[in-house]
Amino acid sequence: MVAGPAHRTGTGTRLVLRRVYRHLSQRSEAMRLRRLLVAGVALVLAVGGVGILIGAERRPAPPTPTAPKPAERPLELLDIEVHTIAPRTLKEKVRFTGSTQPVDQTVVKSRVAARLAEVLVREGDRVTQGQVLARFEITELQARLNEKVSSLEAARAESRWAEKDHADKAALYEQRAGSRAAFEQARSVAEAKKSMVAVAEAQVAVAKENLNNAAVVAPFAGIIGERFANQGESIPVDGKLLSLLDTSRVEVAAQVPAADVVPLRVGQPALVVVEGFGERLFAAKVTRISPTTQPGSRSVPVFVEIGERDEAMRGGLFGTGEVTVAEARGVIAIPAGGARHDDSGDHVLAIRDQRLVRVPITQGRRWSRGDFIEVSGIGAGERIISAPLPGLKAGQAVTVAPP
Repeated sequence: MVAGPAHRTGTGTRLVLRRVYRHLSQRSEAMRLRRLLVAGVALVLAVGGVGILIGAERRPAPPTPTAPKPAERPLELLDIEVHTIAPRTLKEKVRFTGSTQPVDQTVVKSRVAARLAEVLVREGDRVTQGQVLARFEITELQARLNEKVSSLEAARAESRWAEKDHADKAALYEQRAGSRAAFEQARSVAEAKKSMVAVAEAQVAVAKENLNNAAVVAPFAGIIGERFANQGESIPVDGKLLSLLDTSRVEVAAQVPAADVVPLRVGQPALVVVEGFGERLFAAKVTRISPTTQPGSRSVPVFVEIGERDEAMRGGLFGTGEVTVAEARGVIAIPAGGARHDDSGDHVLAIRDQRLVRVPITQGRRWSRGDFIEVSGIGAGERIISAPLPGLKAGQAVTVAPP
Protein backbone atom coordinates (compact mmCIF):
# COMPACT_ATOMS: atom_id res chain seq x y z
CA MET A 1 0.00 0.00 0.00
CA VAL A 2 1.28 3.31 -0.97
CA ALA A 3 1.37 5.92 1.74
CA GLY A 4 -0.23 9.23 1.24
CA PRO A 5 1.33 12.68 1.47
CA ALA A 6 0.12 13.27 5.05
CA HIS A 7 1.65 10.04 6.19
CA ARG A 8 4.93 10.93 4.57
CA THR A 9 4.87 14.34 6.12
CA GLY A 10 4.39 13.01 9.70
CA THR A 11 7.16 10.53 9.27
CA GLY A 12 9.61 13.20 8.11
CA THR A 13 8.82 15.37 11.05
CA ARG A 14 9.58 12.60 13.49
CA LEU A 15 12.91 11.98 11.82
CA VAL A 16 13.85 15.62 12.07
CA LEU A 17 12.88 15.79 15.76
CA ARG A 18 14.84 12.62 16.48
CA ARG A 19 17.96 14.07 14.84
CA VAL A 20 17.59 17.35 16.74
CA TYR A 21 17.24 15.53 20.05
CA ARG A 22 20.25 13.41 19.31
CA HIS A 23 22.28 16.49 18.41
CA LEU A 24 21.25 18.29 21.59
CA SER A 25 22.06 15.28 23.68
CA GLN A 26 25.52 15.05 22.19
CA ARG A 27 26.06 18.76 22.74
CA SER A 28 24.98 18.59 26.38
CA GLU A 29 27.35 15.68 26.98
CA ALA A 30 30.20 17.63 25.44
CA MET A 31 29.48 20.64 27.58
CA ARG A 32 29.34 18.49 30.71
CA LEU A 33 32.66 16.93 29.83
CA ARG A 34 34.11 20.34 29.19
CA ARG A 35 32.98 21.56 32.60
CA LEU A 36 34.51 18.54 34.28
CA LEU A 37 37.73 19.10 32.40
CA VAL A 38 37.92 22.76 33.45
CA ALA A 39 37.19 21.90 37.10
CA GLY A 40 39.90 19.28 37.09
CA VAL A 41 42.43 21.58 35.60
CA ALA A 42 41.55 24.24 38.22
CA LEU A 43 41.88 21.68 40.99
CA VAL A 44 45.28 20.57 39.73
CA LEU A 45 46.44 24.15 39.48
CA ALA A 46 45.22 24.92 43.03
CA VAL A 47 46.93 21.91 44.51
CA GLY A 48 50.10 22.72 42.64
CA GLY A 49 50.04 26.32 43.82
CA VAL A 50 49.65 25.24 47.44
CA GLY A 51 52.55 22.89 47.03
CA ILE A 52 54.63 25.60 45.48
CA LEU A 53 53.78 27.94 48.36
CA ILE A 54 54.58 25.28 50.97
CA GLY A 55 57.81 24.51 49.20
CA ALA A 56 58.63 28.16 49.03
CA GLU A 57 58.04 28.50 52.75
CA ARG A 58 60.19 25.48 53.53
CA ARG A 59 62.94 26.49 51.13
CA PRO A 60 65.40 28.97 52.81
CA ALA A 61 65.46 32.47 51.32
CA PRO A 62 68.57 33.33 49.40
CA PRO A 63 70.96 35.53 51.48
CA THR A 64 70.58 39.28 50.92
CA PRO A 65 73.87 40.85 49.89
CA THR A 66 75.07 43.40 52.59
CA ALA A 67 76.45 46.78 51.59
CA PRO A 68 80.00 47.55 52.76
CA LYS A 69 80.14 49.67 55.98
CA PRO A 70 80.99 53.31 55.11
CA ALA A 71 84.16 54.80 56.56
CA GLU A 72 83.68 57.02 59.72
CA ARG A 73 83.46 60.67 58.78
CA PRO A 74 85.39 62.93 61.24
CA LEU A 75 83.68 65.93 62.81
CA GLU A 76 85.14 69.19 61.53
CA LEU A 77 85.83 71.75 64.26
CA LEU A 78 86.46 75.45 63.85
CA ASP A 79 89.73 76.90 65.09
CA ILE A 80 87.86 79.11 67.58
CA GLU A 81 86.28 76.01 69.15
CA VAL A 82 89.70 74.60 70.09
CA HIS A 83 92.03 75.93 72.80
CA THR A 84 95.72 75.12 73.20
CA ILE A 85 96.68 75.05 76.87
CA ALA A 86 99.68 77.16 77.88
CA PRO A 87 100.87 78.74 81.16
CA ARG A 88 99.41 82.21 81.44
CA THR A 89 99.27 85.21 83.74
CA LEU A 90 95.80 85.69 85.15
CA LYS A 91 94.51 88.91 86.68
CA GLU A 92 91.33 89.61 88.58
CA LYS A 93 90.11 93.14 87.83
CA VAL A 94 87.39 95.44 89.10
CA ARG A 95 86.09 97.80 86.42
CA PHE A 96 84.61 101.22 87.19
CA THR A 97 83.21 104.31 85.51
CA GLY A 98 82.91 107.86 86.76
CA SER A 99 83.72 111.52 86.19
CA THR A 100 86.98 113.36 86.72
CA GLN A 101 87.29 116.01 89.38
CA PRO A 102 90.19 117.93 90.94
CA VAL A 103 91.52 116.46 94.15
CA ASP A 104 91.77 119.97 95.64
CA GLN A 105 88.86 122.26 94.94
CA THR A 106 87.13 124.88 97.02
CA VAL A 107 84.57 127.64 96.95
CA VAL A 108 86.15 130.96 97.92
CA LYS A 109 83.77 132.76 100.28
CA SER A 110 83.57 136.19 101.86
CA ARG A 111 84.93 136.52 105.38
CA VAL A 112 83.40 139.98 105.88
CA ALA A 113 80.04 141.59 105.30
CA ALA A 114 80.77 144.39 102.86
CA ARG A 115 80.31 145.64 99.31
CA LEU A 116 82.51 144.25 96.54
CA ALA A 117 84.79 146.90 95.12
CA GLU A 118 86.19 144.73 92.32
CA VAL A 119 86.56 141.14 91.12
CA LEU A 120 89.90 140.65 89.41
CA VAL A 121 89.46 137.18 87.80
CA ARG A 122 87.02 135.31 85.59
CA GLU A 123 86.26 131.69 84.73
CA GLY A 124 89.25 129.84 83.31
CA ASP A 125 91.88 132.18 84.71
CA ARG A 126 94.89 130.43 86.18
CA VAL A 127 96.00 131.92 89.50
CA THR A 128 98.85 131.38 91.93
CA GLN A 129 98.71 130.86 95.67
CA GLY A 130 98.24 134.19 97.48
CA GLN A 131 97.14 136.07 94.37
CA VAL A 132 94.42 138.72 94.98
CA LEU A 133 91.13 137.59 93.46
CA ALA A 134 88.74 140.32 94.65
CA ARG A 135 88.59 143.37 96.95
CA PHE A 136 85.89 144.77 99.21
CA GLU A 137 85.30 148.43 99.98
CA ILE A 138 87.30 149.26 103.09
CA THR A 139 85.71 152.53 104.23
CA GLU A 140 83.35 150.92 106.72
CA LEU A 141 85.92 148.33 107.71
CA GLN A 142 88.49 151.05 108.44
CA ALA A 143 85.92 153.00 110.47
CA ARG A 144 85.14 149.92 112.55
CA LEU A 145 88.83 149.38 113.18
CA ASN A 146 89.29 153.02 114.27
CA GLU A 147 86.31 152.68 116.61
CA LYS A 148 87.73 149.53 118.20
CA VAL A 149 91.16 151.14 118.56
CA SER A 150 89.59 154.12 120.37
CA SER A 151 87.68 151.78 122.67
CA LEU A 152 90.89 149.98 123.42
CA GLU A 153 92.72 153.19 124.33
CA ALA A 154 89.86 154.19 126.63
CA ALA A 155 89.85 150.79 128.29
CA ARG A 156 93.60 150.98 128.84
CA ALA A 157 93.29 154.44 130.44
CA GLU A 158 90.57 153.25 132.78
CA SER A 159 92.62 150.21 133.62
CA ARG A 160 95.63 152.35 134.51
CA TRP A 161 93.51 154.53 136.82
CA ALA A 162 91.99 151.46 138.46
CA GLU A 163 95.42 149.96 139.03
CA LYS A 164 96.65 153.20 140.64
CA ASP A 165 93.57 153.37 142.85
CA HIS A 166 94.07 149.76 143.87
CA ALA A 167 97.69 150.47 144.79
CA ASP A 168 96.68 153.48 146.91
CA LYS A 169 93.98 151.52 148.73
CA ALA A 170 96.41 148.72 149.38
CA ALA A 171 98.96 151.08 150.93
CA LEU A 172 96.34 152.66 153.20
CA TYR A 173 95.09 149.20 154.22
CA GLU A 174 98.62 148.12 155.13
CA GLN A 175 99.05 151.30 157.25
CA ARG A 176 95.72 150.56 158.88
CA ALA A 177 94.51 153.89 157.57
CA GLY A 178 91.94 152.38 155.21
CA SER A 179 89.26 149.76 155.49
CA ARG A 180 89.51 146.30 154.12
CA ALA A 181 86.26 146.77 152.18
CA ALA A 182 87.69 149.75 150.29
CA PHE A 183 90.80 147.73 149.47
CA GLU A 184 88.80 144.76 148.14
CA GLN A 185 86.58 147.01 146.05
CA ALA A 186 89.56 148.75 144.47
CA ARG A 187 91.12 145.40 143.60
CA SER A 188 87.89 144.16 141.95
CA VAL A 189 87.59 147.32 139.87
CA ALA A 190 91.21 147.02 138.72
CA GLU A 191 90.70 143.41 137.63
CA ALA A 192 87.49 144.31 135.76
CA LYS A 193 89.19 147.16 133.92
CA LYS A 194 92.03 144.84 132.99
CA SER A 195 89.52 142.38 131.52
CA MET A 196 87.91 145.18 129.54
CA VAL A 197 91.29 145.93 128.01
CA ALA A 198 91.61 142.30 126.89
CA VAL A 199 88.15 142.44 125.29
CA ALA A 200 88.98 145.67 123.48
CA GLU A 201 92.26 144.21 122.22
CA ALA A 202 90.37 141.21 120.82
CA GLN A 203 87.89 143.47 119.07
CA VAL A 204 90.73 145.46 117.53
CA ALA A 205 92.30 142.21 116.30
CA VAL A 206 89.01 141.17 114.67
CA ALA A 207 88.61 144.57 113.03
CA LYS A 208 92.16 144.37 111.66
CA GLU A 209 91.48 140.84 110.36
CA ASN A 210 88.32 142.05 108.63
CA LEU A 211 90.25 144.87 107.04
CA ASN A 212 92.89 142.44 105.85
CA ASN A 213 90.19 140.12 104.51
CA ALA A 214 88.94 142.92 102.30
CA ALA A 215 91.49 141.58 99.84
CA VAL A 216 90.42 138.02 98.83
CA VAL A 217 93.42 135.85 97.93
CA ALA A 218 93.75 132.37 96.40
CA PRO A 219 94.36 129.66 99.04
CA PHE A 220 96.27 127.55 96.48
CA ALA A 221 97.30 127.67 92.85
CA GLY A 222 94.67 126.58 90.35
CA ILE A 223 92.04 127.63 87.82
CA ILE A 224 88.93 129.69 88.44
CA GLY A 225 86.00 127.38 87.78
CA GLU A 226 82.98 129.62 88.40
CA ARG A 227 82.26 133.19 89.42
CA PHE A 228 79.29 133.77 91.75
CA ALA A 229 79.50 137.54 92.54
CA ASN A 230 80.21 140.75 90.68
CA GLN A 231 81.41 144.24 91.46
CA GLY A 232 79.06 146.41 93.53
CA GLU A 233 77.17 143.56 95.20
CA SER A 234 76.80 143.50 98.97
CA ILE A 235 78.04 140.17 100.16
CA PRO A 236 77.22 138.67 103.59
CA VAL A 237 79.67 136.70 105.66
CA ASP A 238 80.31 133.28 104.00
CA GLY A 239 78.81 134.54 100.75
CA LYS A 240 80.09 132.63 97.67
CA LEU A 241 82.52 134.52 95.48
CA LEU A 242 84.46 132.07 93.26
CA SER A 243 85.23 128.36 92.82
CA LEU A 244 88.90 127.40 92.58
CA LEU A 245 90.14 124.09 91.13
CA ASP A 246 93.61 122.58 91.30
CA THR A 247 93.80 120.62 88.03
CA SER A 248 97.35 119.47 88.68
CA ARG A 249 95.86 116.58 90.66
CA VAL A 250 92.79 114.93 89.18
CA GLU A 251 90.83 111.90 90.36
CA VAL A 252 87.96 109.82 89.03
CA ALA A 253 84.96 109.73 91.35
CA ALA A 254 83.46 106.32 90.56
CA GLN A 255 80.46 104.37 91.77
CA VAL A 256 81.35 100.69 92.26
CA PRO A 257 78.73 97.98 93.00
CA ALA A 258 78.87 96.74 96.57
CA ALA A 259 79.64 93.18 95.40
CA ASP A 260 82.76 94.37 93.54
CA VAL A 261 84.15 96.76 96.15
CA VAL A 262 85.08 94.04 98.67
CA PRO A 263 88.53 93.22 97.18
CA LEU A 264 89.44 96.89 96.65
CA ARG A 265 92.15 98.38 98.86
CA VAL A 266 93.65 101.88 99.11
CA GLY A 267 96.89 102.04 97.15
CA GLN A 268 96.02 99.40 94.54
CA PRO A 269 97.20 100.34 91.02
CA ALA A 270 94.72 101.16 88.29
CA LEU A 271 94.58 102.15 84.63
CA VAL A 272 92.19 104.88 83.46
CA VAL A 273 90.94 105.98 80.04
CA VAL A 274 89.60 109.56 79.99
CA GLU A 275 87.18 111.04 77.50
CA GLY A 276 88.94 113.16 74.89
CA PHE A 277 92.34 111.45 75.22
CA GLY A 278 91.64 108.56 72.83
CA GLU A 279 93.06 105.21 73.89
CA ARG A 280 95.69 106.74 76.15
CA LEU A 281 96.06 104.86 79.43
CA PHE A 282 96.68 106.94 82.56
CA ALA A 283 98.42 105.30 85.50
CA ALA A 284 96.39 105.78 88.68
CA LYS A 285 95.80 104.35 92.14
CA VAL A 286 92.94 103.99 94.60
CA THR A 287 93.17 106.77 97.18
CA ARG A 288 89.85 106.67 99.03
CA ILE A 289 86.95 104.24 99.51
CA SER A 290 83.71 105.39 101.10
CA PRO A 291 82.68 103.37 104.19
CA THR A 292 78.99 103.41 103.22
CA THR A 293 76.89 102.67 100.15
CA GLN A 294 74.77 105.24 98.36
CA PRO A 295 71.03 105.02 99.15
CA GLY A 296 69.01 103.62 96.26
CA SER A 297 71.85 102.53 93.99
CA ARG A 298 73.62 100.40 96.63
CA SER A 299 76.94 101.46 95.11
CA VAL A 300 80.07 102.61 96.95
CA PRO A 301 81.95 105.83 96.03
CA VAL A 302 85.57 105.04 95.16
CA PHE A 303 88.14 107.71 94.30
CA VAL A 304 91.01 106.85 91.94
CA GLU A 305 93.70 109.52 91.57
CA ILE A 306 95.41 109.89 88.18
CA GLY A 307 99.16 110.07 88.70
CA GLU A 308 100.10 111.59 85.35
CA ARG A 309 99.72 115.34 84.96
CA ASP A 310 98.31 116.87 81.81
CA GLU A 311 97.38 120.53 81.29
CA ALA A 312 94.40 119.44 79.18
CA MET A 313 92.88 117.44 82.01
CA ARG A 314 89.64 118.95 83.26
CA GLY A 315 86.95 118.17 85.74
CA GLY A 316 83.69 116.55 84.61
CA LEU A 317 85.23 114.31 81.92
CA PHE A 318 83.90 110.76 81.62
CA GLY A 319 86.43 108.14 82.64
CA THR A 320 86.59 104.35 82.73
CA GLY A 321 89.20 102.15 84.32
CA GLU A 322 90.11 98.92 86.01
CA VAL A 323 91.89 97.99 89.23
CA THR A 324 93.98 94.84 89.46
CA VAL A 325 92.96 93.15 92.72
CA ALA A 326 94.67 89.74 92.24
CA GLU A 327 97.33 88.26 89.95
CA ALA A 328 98.84 84.80 89.35
CA ARG A 329 101.67 83.91 86.97
CA GLY A 330 102.39 80.64 85.16
CA VAL A 331 98.91 79.23 85.82
CA ILE A 332 97.33 76.39 83.81
CA ALA A 333 93.82 77.57 83.06
CA ILE A 334 91.16 76.74 80.50
CA PRO A 335 88.15 78.64 79.15
CA ALA A 336 85.04 78.00 81.21
CA GLY A 337 83.31 76.47 78.17
CA GLY A 338 85.95 73.72 77.99
CA ALA A 339 85.16 72.25 81.42
CA ARG A 340 82.69 69.35 81.23
CA HIS A 341 80.99 67.21 83.85
CA ASP A 342 79.44 63.76 83.80
CA ASP A 343 78.71 60.99 86.30
CA SER A 344 82.43 60.29 86.59
CA GLY A 345 83.33 63.89 87.45
CA ASP A 346 84.95 66.95 85.86
CA HIS A 347 86.90 66.45 82.65
CA VAL A 348 87.90 67.94 79.33
CA LEU A 349 87.87 66.50 75.81
CA ALA A 350 91.41 66.62 74.47
CA ILE A 351 92.37 66.07 70.82
CA ARG A 352 95.00 63.34 70.44
CA ASP A 353 95.77 61.64 67.13
CA GLN A 354 92.68 63.23 65.55
CA ARG A 355 90.36 61.70 68.16
CA LEU A 356 88.68 62.97 71.32
CA VAL A 357 90.09 61.70 74.60
CA ARG A 358 88.43 62.16 78.01
CA VAL A 359 90.93 63.68 80.48
CA PRO A 360 89.86 64.07 84.15
CA ILE A 361 90.66 67.46 85.74
CA THR A 362 90.39 69.17 89.12
CA GLN A 363 88.95 72.67 89.05
CA GLY A 364 90.43 75.52 91.09
CA ARG A 365 89.86 79.26 91.26
CA ARG A 366 87.81 81.04 88.64
CA TRP A 367 89.38 84.13 87.08
CA SER A 368 88.22 87.07 84.97
CA ARG A 369 84.65 86.93 86.24
CA GLY A 370 84.45 83.20 85.54
CA ASP A 371 85.83 83.29 81.98
CA PHE A 372 88.84 81.12 82.91
CA ILE A 373 89.16 78.23 85.37
CA GLU A 374 92.43 77.25 87.01
CA VAL A 375 92.79 73.45 86.62
CA SER A 376 95.14 70.57 87.31
CA GLY A 377 95.35 67.15 85.66
CA ILE A 378 96.27 68.33 82.19
CA GLY A 379 99.48 69.87 80.96
CA ALA A 380 100.59 72.63 78.64
CA GLY A 381 100.49 71.95 74.92
CA GLU A 382 97.27 69.92 74.98
CA ARG A 383 94.49 70.94 72.65
CA ILE A 384 90.99 70.76 74.09
CA ILE A 385 87.46 71.55 73.00
CA SER A 386 86.80 75.01 74.42
CA ALA A 387 83.28 75.54 73.07
CA PRO A 388 80.27 73.97 74.86
CA LEU A 389 79.42 71.73 71.88
CA PRO A 390 76.77 69.08 72.67
CA GLY A 391 76.89 65.44 71.62
CA LEU A 392 80.67 64.99 71.69
CA LYS A 393 82.11 61.80 73.17
CA ALA A 394 85.45 60.21 73.72
CA GLY A 395 86.82 58.27 70.75
CA GLN A 396 85.08 60.41 68.16
CA ALA A 397 87.19 61.33 65.15
CA VAL A 398 87.67 65.07 64.61
CA THR A 399 89.56 67.48 62.41
CA VAL A 400 90.31 71.14 63.02
CA ALA A 401 89.76 73.59 60.17
CA PRO A 402 92.60 76.03 59.62
CA PRO A 403 91.94 79.59 60.87
